[in-house]
Amino acid sequence: MIVIIGCNKGGAAKTTTAINIAVALANQGKDVCLVDADAQRSSSRWYAEREENKLKPQITLIEKRDNISQTLKLLNEKFDVVLVDVAGRNSKELITGGTVADMIIAPHQCSQLDLDTLTELQIQVDAIRNLNPNLKVYCYQTMATTNPILRDKERNEFLEFVSEFEDFEILKSIAHYRKVYRDVMSDGRSVVETNNELAKNEVLSLMKEVF
Repeated sequence: MIVIIGCNKGGAAKTTTAINIAVALANQGKDVCLVDADAQRSSSRWYAEREENKLKPQITLIEKRDNISQTLKLLNEKFDVVLVDVAGRNSKELITGGTVADMIIAPHQCSQLDLDTLTELQIQVDAIRNLNPNLKVYCYQTMATTNPILRDKERNEFLEFVSEFEDFEILKSIAHYRKVYRDVMSDGRSVVETNNELAKNEVLSLMKEVF
């Protein structure tokens, strides 16, 4: 299975989503390859910390840029799941990876700047599906507010906007803006390896819904 974690907006928690899915899958006994296809190398730096701290379960990481389709096809023959962390922009990696992927998980904040990029993503997906008609696209709300007064209003705004794009499936799972997601990056961990039950359950909910 090939899964692209990508959208056209930076700062939407793509790497955070990718590394947490990777560890959660590895905990289930899956043989996971995480592909860092972003020149910023955030996943690679996280992985270096994980290796240095000798954390288990092990995950394989490779870096690949530009046209990644053939690499992903080869990796898919060797691993149970290939997760791809692409840059937050209209990238060649997103396009070429999408032509061979089973799904794209597209993290977005509920902000106008994030959601405006869905039009561009729709154009990309339309083109990709000419080559890969079975590609699934999931919109995943990330960095959502934890304020109980604002939470429902924000969610409704997200649902209203994304529902205009009928080719995208809106995930029920939500990742909230929690400090623990940032804290674990510096030592190569995932929130599923912490005692933070709120964050852990968010990732496990995503896993149950998508995988």
